[in-house]
Amino acid sequence: MTPEHPPPPAEPAEPVEATASRRRLIFVRVLTVVAILLIVISVIANFVKREALDSSRFRGTSRALIADDTIRNQLAQTLVDQLYANVDVAAALRQRLPPNLQALSGPIAGAARDAADRSARRLLEGPRVQGAFVNAASAAQRQFVAVLDGNTRRLQTTGGNVVLDLRPLVLDLGNRFSFIPDLSQRIPEGKARVMILKSNQLKTAQNGTKALRFIADWIWLLALAVAAAAVWLARGRRRNEVRALAIGILIAGILVLIVRTLVGRYLVDHLVKSDSVRPAVANAYAILTDLLRGAGWTAVIIAVIAFAGLWLSGSKPRAVATRRALSPYLRRPEVAYGALVLGYLLLLWWRPTPQFGFWLNVTVYFALAVLGLEVLRRQTAREFPDTEPGRLLDALRDIVGWRPGRAAPADPADELERLARLRAEGALDDAEFAAAKAQVLGARPAA
Repeated sequence: MTPEHPPPPAEPAEPVEATASRRRLIFVRVLTVVAILLIVISVIANFVKREALDSSRFRGTSRALIADDTIRNQLAQTLVDQLYANVDVAAALRQRLPPNLQALSGPIAGAARDAADRSARRLLEGPRVQGAFVNAASAAQRQFVAVLDGNTRRLQTTGGNVVLDLRPLVLDLGNRFSFIPDLSQRIPEGKARVMILKSNQLKTAQNGTKALRFIADWIWLLALAVAAAAVWLARGRRRNEVRALAIGILIAGILVLIVRTLVGRYLVDHLVKSDSVRPAVANAYAILTDLLRGAGWTAVIIAVIAFAGLWLSGSKPRAVATRRALSPYLRRPEVAYGALVLGYLLLLWWRPTPQFGFWLNVTVYFALAVLGLEVLRRQTAREFPDTEPGRLLDALRDIVGWRPGRAAPADPADELERLARLRAEGALDDAEFAAAKAQVLGARPAA
């Protein structure tokens, strides 16, 4: 008989806990990506809502547009073009000139156009006219928003279409020239109008406005909830997930800035056919998308602050030295939070982007800053419960890692004990513990 061979040993099955942990980490990373996408959607929705639907923001934008020299000159030229397109200036002059000079009506009309250009520019440079322009534009915007919100009684439409009527401005310009009599009759109602919205597009625009308001008002809250869930579920790797969120916010901010620039170049270089109009369109685009530019830079600022907090709470020797130097002050809430409030007030006074002028943004940013400070305070209290305030110069030397005639560094055994305690408390994961241990022992971490 052939002796029976024992079956080969079965490969050990992957532990259930390891599989569950891997699935949880994948799920957490998916939540992080979803949170970043929701933040981007919220940024775009709030930009459109504030720029198009917010009366205060629109008023400020209108003031910036009419104050720009290039845009104002282009608007003046447009008004003159509308005047000459609707009135035969040469014929009006021919009626006013004596018979022996009527043949000169054409050249005089051409010379009068130059005078009209100068007059239109002076007209729009006056503070009173600029204020009237802003008031008129703001009133039209409020009426237009009322139409989008379903209140069509507040705005008269033409054949169901929403239009912008330039006729009052053209009449104001033309009345400056006494040789054009009965100008209001020469430019009847319905002339010098710009189509804004066709009647068959109105219902779609109203539905889109409702959806836009809902997304802008609430999706930021969903984004915060998803991000908080990702960090909460990433037990043992929460610093990694916060780092992933910071990287995602940084990338999103940079992409917003790049896309804004590329869209502006395409709009000016490809969609605007007239070279003379391009400078005005470029300036108008820069003013209209200033809020979007601010959103991109705000994301970059938040990401940089998050990276600074991650470094300060990490295991690098200089980060540890910084926490040790700050620990006596972080243990005192009045000092720690007083410094935070003072720094935040200075940031609001500086106002690097428009986003730091919106009360909801300011509240959310401050709440996140308080949360980060409290996490740092608790970590520092666990690490250095008994430190006393020292000299500022010595603390700075410890942070930068240089002190003349300094004795040998601290005992590695004490440092390893501190790192082990942090890992046991969940402040460091296994990878961070291994890297910090390698630094303490003077060895390179294993690949």
